[in-house]
Amino acid sequence: MELKKLQQQWNSFPETSMEERPILSSDLEKIVVKNPLSNAFYLRKKLLTRIVVFSVLWLFNTWLLRLQWLGEGNDLYLHSAFFLLLSYAIYFHLRLLLFADYPTLLALPLIPFLSKLEIIVDKYIISFKLLSAVTAFGLLVLFEQLVARLAPPAYDSFSRNIWYKWLLIIFMAVSLDIMLMNIAIPRYKKLLETVRKYKEGILAKAR
Repeated sequence: MELKKLQQQWNSFPETSMEERPILSSDLEKIVVKNPLSNAFYLRKKLLTRIVVFSVLWLFNTWLLRLQWLGEGNDLYLHSAFFLLLSYAIYFHLRLLLFADYPTLLALPLIPFLSKLEIIVDKYIISFKLLSAVTAFGLLVLFEQLVARLAPPAYDSFSRNIWYKWLLIIFMAVSLDIMLMNIAIPRYKKLLETVRKYKEGILAKAR
């Protein structure tokens, strides 16, 4: 339904001939003209999914943090850091979702529409770094909980190696970030470049 509204809004823009349209490569032309930024529009569902997953992890980690606080466990600082990271990740994605405000976005004129869409996609690309860090923390916490139930002696030894755990988190976070930069992020960078070139072309034509 919302994509249909976006299509109607897109179709309501003044028609321009191919000669007057800003010069874009064929693949960019298809994204902007034939498929009116549907990838950017569908970011809302991905943002909502992340917020739900982060919220579940936040509740689970809060429970573990309480256990660590009451039991004076070795992972108190680890779970505290994860708590702060999850809180910021939820705040970041909620703020981006509210800024996007898709019903209002559809009512904007073309240039403000593209400008706001540019900011949304740019912030979404930045959010992948948060995703990498949260995933690294989450994997370590889940691994610890699994070891604690299957091999308590090994968990006691592992939980005391604080520096080893932090190095492991950093390694996983960097590795995930590199993987996302090569797999998921390029298509959003391409979309961002598309929006920028299309907006700049229209502004140049207007001047």
